[in-house]
Amino acid sequence: MKKEYILIISLILFVTSFLITLQFRTITESENEITRLKRENELRDEINEWKDMYEATTYKITDLESKITDYKNAASQKDKTVELLNNEIEDLKILAGMVNLEGAGVMVTLDDTRAINQIASDVGYYDPNAFVIHDSDILMVINELRAAGAEAISINGQRVLANTEIRCVGPVIQINGIRLTAPFKISAIGSPDMLATSLKLRGGVVDTISQANIDVIIEKSDAIVIPKYDKVLEYKYANPVVEEE
Repeated sequence: MKKEYILIISLILFVTSFLITLQFRTITESENEITRLKRENELRDEINEWKDMYEATTYKITDLESKITDYKNAASQKDKTVELLNNEIEDLKILAGMVNLEGAGVMVTLDDTRAINQIASDVGYYDPNAFVIHDSDILMVINELRAAGAEAISINGQRVLANTEIRCVGPVIQINGIRLTAPFKISAIGSPDMLATSLKLRGGVVDTISQANIDVIIEKSDAIVIPKYDKVLEYKYANPVVEEE
C-alpha cells in the first residue's frame, strides 16, 4: 500500500512538473512571439520612417539639382556678358596704349652718325646743331607704317598714340615730352612683309631719307615688343556728345 502511495505521489509530481514545464514553455514561446511581433512592428515603423526620410531627401536633392541647373544657366549667361565686356575693355586698353604688346613686325633704325661725321669732316669741326634726322623724317616713317597696317608703334620705347607729339627741340627730337637722340629705333607690330615692302617702295620713305646720308635699317622679327603708354591720358576740354533720343 505504501509503495502504491509513493508511486501515485511520484506520478502526480511528474505530471505536475510536466504541466508546469509545458506552461512555462508556452508562456516563454508566447512572450518570444510577442517580442518578435513587437520587434517586427518596431522595425516596420523604423523602415517607414526611413522611407519617408528617403523620399523627403530625394525630393530635396531633386529640388537642389534644379536650382543648381538654374544657377549654372544664369551664371553662364552672366559669364558670357562678363567675357564680352572684358574683351571690349582689353580692346579699348590696346587702343589707348595702356598695355604692353608683343607680336610680329619690323624694327626700323634711323641713324645719322655717318652723316654727322661727314659734316664734321667737311667743315673741320663738329657742330651739335647740325642735326640731320628731323621730326619730318620720323613722321614720314610713322605715317607709312600706319598706312601699311601697323597695329602699334613705339620710338625708342615711347608708345606712339594719336596725341603723341613728335617735334624737333634743338639738336634732339621730343616724343611724349621726352627728349631723344639718334639712333631712333622705331618698332611696329603688323605684317613684317607688308611693313617692310611699304617702306622700301621705289621713291618711297627709305629712298627719300637715304638721300640725306641717313642710314635706314629694316629688320623683320616675330617678337616685336611695344611698351605701354606710361603717362596719364587727360582730356581737360573735350567732352563726349550726349545724343538726344
